[in-house]
Amino acid sequence: MPTAPADHALLSPLHLAGRGDSDFAFNLVTHFGWTTPPSAGDAILLASPDRQALLAWRPDPARWEVTAPSPHRTRHRWSATFDDHAPSEIAASFLYTLAHGLEHWPLQLTYPLPGQDAALGVLRHGGWAFQQRDGHEILMAPDRLAALTRPLATDDATTVLTGAAERGTWNTTFSSRTPAVLLQAAAATLLRPAVRSLDELPTAHRQRISAEVMQPRTPQRVLVSPRQLAGTNSGPAPLPDASALWHQTRPGRMESSCGRARADSGPGQGVLVTVGPYGPEPRPVWTAEFTDTVPPEITAAWLDSLTDSLATDIDLGTSASFGPGPGMSVGDSVQPLTAAGWVTHTDDADLHLISPDGHATARITHGRLVPGTRAADALTQTTHWGASIDVTGAPGHRWRAAVSPLTPLHLVRALSAAVSDPAPVHRHTHRIPQQFLGAVRLETADVTLSPAARASRSRSPAAAVITTAPRADTPRPTGLLGPQAKRTR
Repeated sequence: MPTAPADHALLSPLHLAGRGDSDFAFNLVTHFGWTTPPSAGDAILLASPDRQALLAWRPDPARWEVTAPSPHRTRHRWSATFDDHAPSEIAASFLYTLAHGLEHWPLQLTYPLPGQDAALGVLRHGGWAFQQRDGHEILMAPDRLAALTRPLATDDATTVLTGAAERGTWNTTFSSRTPAVLLQAAAATLLRPAVRSLDELPTAHRQRISAEVMQPRTPQRVLVSPRQLAGTNSGPAPLPDASALWHQTRPGRMESSCGRARADSGPGQGVLVTVGPYGPEPRPVWTAEFTDTVPPEITAAWLDSLTDSLATDIDLGTSASFGPGPGMSVGDSVQPLTAAGWVTHTDDADLHLISPDGHATARITHGRLVPGTRAADALTQTTHWGASIDVTGAPGHRWRAAVSPLTPLHLVRALSAAVSDPAPVHRHTHRIPQQFLGAVRLETADVTLSPAARASRSRSPAAAVITTAPRADTPRPTGLLGPQAKRTR
C-alpha cells in the first residue's frame, strides 16, 4: 500500500466531513469488473457483470442512483440514491458491499428481504439516540446534525439518511425493498472517520470536527488490532506444520495421518481444507476455504483448532471432526462474535452479523425458514448445519473465510473465535490497508505492555491532533472518477 500523504487527516464525525473523492465508479471497474452496457442511455454509467445492478448519474438534482431493475421480479426491485454533497464513503460502502454480494451471495440481493432494523442497531450501538416523532422512527447523531428516519405507518416507504452539508443538507434515500445488508453497510460507515486532505476540511463545520493528522507511514513493525483489519503478511498462506498428525504428500498439500483431512495451497492461492469420513476423495463431507488475503493469523488459528479436534478423535477413536455431531445453537456458534460487539439481524434463512467497525460481516444458516424470524429466535435455534463467514473491506483488500454445511459446530465456533480474537498481530505499517487506519489500534512492537496498559492506549499513535486549520480559500482537489463518470460532473 502507498504511504499516507503528510497532508491527510482522519475527520470525525464522518457526516460533517464533506463529499471527499468519489472514486467508487473507478473502483467498481478496476476491482469488481463493472462495465458500461452497450445499450446504456446517457445516465447509466456502469452495470455489474451479471447486469443485476446499475449505477447511474442524475444531474438534476445532482445525485448517484443505484438500482436493481429486473423486469421479471417487480416486487424485488429496489433503488438507492446518494446526494452528490453526501460523504462519498456512504455510497462507496453501499456499492462495494453490493458488488461483493453479487459475487458471493447474489440471491440475497436479487431476491432481497428488506429490513431497517440492522441499520438502526448499528447506529444505536454507535451512540445515536432513538426517538419516535410525527409518525416516524428517528435515530439522531450525538451532535444532532445527522439523522436516519423511517415512517412507522407503512412498510412500503423510503428510509432517509440526512446530514448537514457545507451549505444546506445532504441526503441519501433507500427504497422499501433495499436489502438489509446494504442499509447496514451504509449506516456502519457513519461510525468511522473520513480520510481527507487538509484543504478539504469543510469551512462551515471546522469547529465541530475532530481532526487527526496522518503522518507518513515509514516501514516499521507495530502491533495491530483488530486482526481482521491488519491486512496480509508477506509469504504464502499458512498450512499445518509437519508433525505426527500432518505430513506433506506433495508441494502445497498436507494430509492428516488418518487420511480423512487434507489442506491445499499454492502460489497466489489461499487454503482449501477438505474433510471426509473415509478420506477427502471422491466426495468430502465438508470443506473450509480461506482466500490468500485472509490475515494469516486467522487461518492459522482455525487450523490449530482443526488439528486439536483431529488429534482428539485419533486418540479417542471418535469422529467429532468428520460430521455435524450433536446440535449446537446458532448463538453458541457465533458467541465469540456477539461477545465482541457484532450487531445481528436476520432473514428467513440466515443470521447476519456485522463487526463494530462495520468492515466485517458474517452469515450463518439458522434453518428455521420461517418468515419474520427474529434475531433472538435465530440465535436459540439448534442447528446441524455450518456457517459461511465473509469479511470485506474497501476494494483492494477483500477476503473471505468460509466453511460449508455439515461442518462440525465446534469448528464453526472456532472460526468465529479466530476472526474476533482481540490479540494484536505484528505488521509493518506500510502493509496495513490505508482505508482501515481510522478503525485500527497501533502500538509499538518493541515495548512489552501489560493488558491494562495496552487497553489504555489511544487508537493510533500515528495520529496527532490538528492545532491550526487550513486556509478557507485553499482549492479543493477533484475526485478520481473513471472516464465515464468524469464526463457527467
